[in-house]
Amino acid sequence: MKEDRAPWIKIKTEDLRIGMFIVDMGRSWMDHPFLTNKKLITSPKQIEKLREYGILEVYIDPQKGWVPEGEIAFQNNRPKEEGEISPFLSEAPSPLVNLSSLAPEEKVPLHQEIKEAKKVHQEAQIVVREVMQDIRLGKNIESEKVKRLVQKMADSIFRNPDALASLTRIKGYDEYTFVHSINVCILCLALGRHLNLERESLEQLGIGALLHDAGKMKIPNYILQKPGRLTEAEFAEIKKHPLYSIEILEKSEGLSQEAKLVALQHHERYAGHGYPSSLQGEEIGKFAQIAAIADVYDALTTNRCYKKAASPYEALQEMYLSVNRDFNQFLMERFIQCMGIYPIGTLVQLDTQEIGIVCSVNHQQLLRPHVLLLFKNPKKSYRQPIVADLMEKDNESGLFKRTILKPLLPQKWNIRVDDYLSCTAWGK
Repeated sequence: MKEDRAPWIKIKTEDLRIGMFIVDMGRSWMDHPFLTNKKLITSPKQIEKLREYGILEVYIDPQKGWVPEGEIAFQNNRPKEEGEISPFLSEAPSPLVNLSSLAPEEKVPLHQEIKEAKKVHQEAQIVVREVMQDIRLGKNIESEKVKRLVQKMADSIFRNPDALASLTRIKGYDEYTFVHSINVCILCLALGRHLNLERESLEQLGIGALLHDAGKMKIPNYILQKPGRLTEAEFAEIKKHPLYSIEILEKSEGLSQEAKLVALQHHERYAGHGYPSSLQGEEIGKFAQIAAIADVYDALTTNRCYKKAASPYEALQEMYLSVNRDFNQFLMERFIQCMGIYPIGTLVQLDTQEIGIVCSVNHQQLLRPHVLLLFKNPKKSYRQPIVADLMEKDNESGLFKRTILKPLLPQKWNIRVDDYLSCTAWGK
């Protein structure tokens, strides 16, 4: 924080007035109702929302909003609580994309589209396995086959972005490279759609993402699958895979330069400490910056022989700590908007003791998705699943009826999430 900046002012939430500009809510970024910690107060309803979430004090900026006379100022370099994250979500249009508004709402219900998404996902597993096997044998990539697949994946994303994205929860440890390539492609397409990329650009992003790890087929299996720590020589070999990827893609006809740069640059990092070329900032292609986020997110949320998978919530927290170091801040924040704090398929427990599955992300209020309620409490299930909108409020108190307490592991509850997401009985 720059020291020449004017000090912030600490104020009680009950003393907030229209015209004040909040710069810090004193709360983890996932624990308040707004997408940004910077907020110009324009209505009493915003103040009421803060109080509903138990936010008793905030910091305001006297240079950006109205301040009462005689107010005591507190320096803005206050110590943060351990583990606290205070992102300032970008409000200006990104220099990387033409349109920063959210993509239009999905047209096809999740339970309907997920059936088609599963067919595309199964086809993707076959195609990627064949492509990677061809590379191992020294053959060129059949680019038309890859393009047709990505077009089908993009079709699904346009019909309902959450359906295909929900399938990235399915992890195959024994076929990590294949499944990871598919997941990174899906995540890139979902984020690209969220950013309103044009269809042609979206497909080029998807092709690059699907082939981003093609060069790993040139890495010996004993290195790729080594359960212990890599030696310096082994890690040096791993770091060559983007160069192997571009070599492979250059030999294959019909692949765009944009797609090739995804494979070459997805391990570059925003502050310049990535590989293979130590590029920084906007030297890195915009599609490669998107792929870097998707690549790390899928890796963090996958069980590996040397590391247990993080929950989506934990992975997003860890990644946000690295914005402007590892990742473009605008794109990282839009990825969080796109995926949701609790992505589709997350099993959660509510403050009512109810347990259910997140079945729809609220991209405007990330902590308030739709949840398919399965259990009234940990010991009693509902006869029929019920869809609950976490934006719903009690008529008398005006407070939210339900709030997520924590994510749960479906395995411990013997719940097959896919069985419920594809069920038409609760679909609207």
